[in-house]
Amino acid sequence: MEKVIHRISSLLILFTIGVSYSFWLLGINHKLVQPVFSDSAYWLGGLMLVVVLLNVRKLQRGDWALLALAAANVLLNLYTAGYRHAETLDMSIIPSVIVLFVMACKMTPFDKLDQELLLFISVSIMGLNLFRLFKHLYNAELLHNFFTLDNSLKEIWINVNVIGAVLLFCTITSAIMIKSLGIKHSVIFTGILYLLGLLGTWGCQSRTSFLILLAFMILDTLLPKKMLSKRRFWLWGFSLIFILAPIITYWIADSETINVFTGREDIWRAFFNQWLQEPQAILAGQKPFLYGRHLLSTHNSYLYLLCNFGILGYLFLNSGLSYYILKLKNKAVALTDCQISCLIAFFLVLGYCFMEDSLMVVQWVPVMFSFLGFAAASAKQKNTMI
Repeated sequence: MEKVIHRISSLLILFTIGVSYSFWLLGINHKLVQPVFSDSAYWLGGLMLVVVLLNVRKLQRGDWALLALAAANVLLNLYTAGYRHAETLDMSIIPSVIVLFVMACKMTPFDKLDQELLLFISVSIMGLNLFRLFKHLYNAELLHNFFTLDNSLKEIWINVNVIGAVLLFCTITSAIMIKSLGIKHSVIFTGILYLLGLLGTWGCQSRTSFLILLAFMILDTLLPKKMLSKRRFWLWGFSLIFILAPIITYWIADSETINVFTGREDIWRAFFNQWLQEPQAILAGQKPFLYGRHLLSTHNSYLYLLCNFGILGYLFLNSGLSYYILKLKNKAVALTDCQISCLIAFFLVLGYCFMEDSLMVVQWVPVMFSFLGFAAASAKQKNTMI
C-alpha cells in the first residue's frame, strides 16, 4: 500500500510540473490553457492537499504547525481581501499553496522511475521550446542578428523572458536528473544541455535567464559538495536573502547612481513610495501595484509578496521555507550531491526573482519550488533521488 501511495503522490507532483511547463510552451491564450490557467491556485492547492493527506502519517510536529499557520494566513488574507482588492480567492491562498507544495514534495522522495519521468518531461519541453523559438527566428529572418543581441524581441507566442525562464529551468532540472541517475557519459549529455540552454536563452534575449544558467553551470561544477555537506552554515543564506531582499531593493531604488536593472529601479521606487504610506498595507498588503502606461507589476518577487500580502504574509512564507531548509542542518543525515545541486538551483531561483515576479506567480510554483521540495525530501529508500 505504501508503494501505491508513493506512486500516486509522485505522479501528482510530476503532473503539476508538466502542466506548469505546458502553460508557457503553448501560451496563455491557447484554447487548452485558458480553461485552467486562472484556476491554477485551486487545482494545485487541491492536488497537493491530496498528497499531504495520503502521506498524513509522515507529518511531523513542524509540518502540523505550518499547516496551522497556513490556515491562519488564509483567514487573515480573506479578512483583508476587500482592502487589498483581492477579488478572487486565489489571491488569498497563494502563500499557503506554496508551503503545501514544498511539504508535499518533502514527503514524496523521488525514486528512479520518477526521476526518469521528470527528465523526460524537462527534455521534451526544452526541445519543443527551442524548436518554436528558432523556427520564429528563422521565419522572421533574425538569425543573422543572433550574436548581436539587438533583435529587440518582446514577445513571440509569449513574453520572451518567460521563454527564457522555461529554457533555464528545464536545462537545470534535466542536468540534475542526468547526474542523479548516473547516466553513462553524463558529462557529455549535460554539456549538450548547457550549450542548448545558453543558445536558447541568448536567442530569446532573456539576459537574466542566460546569466543565471551560466552561474548554475559554474557553481554546480566548481563548488566542493563534500565540504558543503559537512559544513552547512551556508544554509542560513536562504533566510538571509529573504530578510535582506526588501532592504537591498529599497537601497537600489533610492540610489541615484545605480541604473543597471533596465529601468526596474524606477518601478521599485514608485512601489515603495506608495506602499510605505499606509500602515495597513505594510502589515497585511494593499491593492495590486501597477506602474506606468503599460501597467507593469513590481518586477520583483519580494516586493510582489510585500505588496499583496504585507509583512505578515512575507514572514509566514519565509518561515515556512526556512523551516525546511534549516532542517537540512541536521548532521545525522548526509546531504547528497543531488540535494546540494537542488539547493544551488533554488538559491539562484531566489536571485532570479529580484528581477521577476515569478516566485509568487502560482503557475510557476511547481517548477520553481520543486528544487526546494526535492532537496528537503528525506532519502529513506534505495534509488531515491536524494
